Amino acid sequence: MIKAVLFDFDETLQDRTLAFEKYMDTFMQKFLPDLPEEEVQKRRQDMVETGNGGYVNRVNWYQSLIDLWGWSDAPPAEVLAEHYDTQFGLHNVIFDGSVPLLKELRKRGFITGVITNGPSVLQHMKMEQSGLMPYLDIVVVSGDIDCAKPDPGIFTYTADKLGLKPEECIYVGDHPINDIQGAIAAGMKPVRMNFGWFENQDLNPDIPTVTDIYDVLKIV
Repeated sequence: MIKAVLFDFDETLQDRTLAFEKYMDTFMQKFLPDLPEEEVQKRRQDMVETGNGGYVNRVNWYQSLIDLWGWSDAPPAEVLAEHYDTQFGLHNVIFDGSVPLLKELRKRGFITGVITNGPSVLQHMKMEQSGLMPYLDIVVVSGDIDCAKPDPGIFTYTADKLGLKPEECIYVGDHPINDIQGAIAAGMKPVRMNFGWFENQDLNPDIPTVTDIYDVLKIV
């Protein structure tokens, strides 16, 4: 019997693509305020194309952008990475269906929560800014426990904290490896949010799929 419905955050409960668009506005205004608009748009596109949906070493990523742009007076890549880690979390774009979904799940008696990879400060900032905390029973961040998806340990840790078995939990996420394979390895029932950077990649016909987060209600 399913007792908990747990979620990834980026590209699952929030539109990370649009959130990144907002962050890039802040980045350009702070570090490159005098660029011509055409160059601004080119560099924004470079950031999107090289950013791998957020799955990058940010210091290395920023250094590659500095090199790509020939940015001779750039701040150190470490400074740019710190800006990301302290500012990106302020630019959430929560899917319209996320709050109604969480409210309805709790109304039906399900435990709800988030399991997310990332640095502790950044991920907790995202959650605090998201407006979702009143509708969540637990938030587990990989940076807090030194265990990250797809390691099944982060899933079993969360179930244990809730006093549940993994098989009593559904896990909803977009990443075919970190979220889906990780949940399966832990014994949780996976649901694929087919959206964002990994849309239509490695879809498994045996895994339930949604394109609107509210449609999770059709599965539980």
